[in-house]
Amino acid sequence: MLGKIKVWYFKKIAARMIKKHGSEKVNKLALIKKPMKEWKVAFITTAGVHLLNDKPFDVDGGDWGVRFIPSDTKTSDLMITHTHYDTTSADKDVNCVFPISSLQQLSDKKIIGELAPTFYGMMGYIPRVDKLLNESIPKILEKLKEEKVDVVLLSPG
Repeated sequence: MLGKIKVWYFKKIAARMIKKHGSEKVNKLALIKKPMKEWKVAFITTAGVHLLNDKPFDVDGGDWGVRFIPSDTKTSDLMITHTHYDTTSADKDVNCVFPISSLQQLSDKKIIGELAPTFYGMMGYIPRVDKLLNESIPKILEKLKEEKVDVVLLSPG
């Protein structure tokens, strides 16, 4: 019974937050003028990807937290905590939602300039949009600026 009440409560919060924040305006994205061979690239996913030793995401209550993943991480050191999409393929090969191996190869072959030191894992079920906007996003933006990232690639869960 407690689980049903928790789900109902978070659905109500999510609906209220979407109504409040769902129409926020976003600045236009900038066109990058650097050639691809000079790009510093970061990656963000909401597919529930995190390091094996990270705290798993709260899949029942929703989780606005962000997990910092070094861009030189091996896929064997990653896992997925998410129940709001079919993770069967992603559990077999995390690259289908978090293409870290492909990005590492693009960097090694000098097709892109370099990888930012940090990639980001999040869970897509985030009923607390206020926490996402006021806590998680500022942390990510601060790190992206600190690492002087040119291009951010995104993947949903």
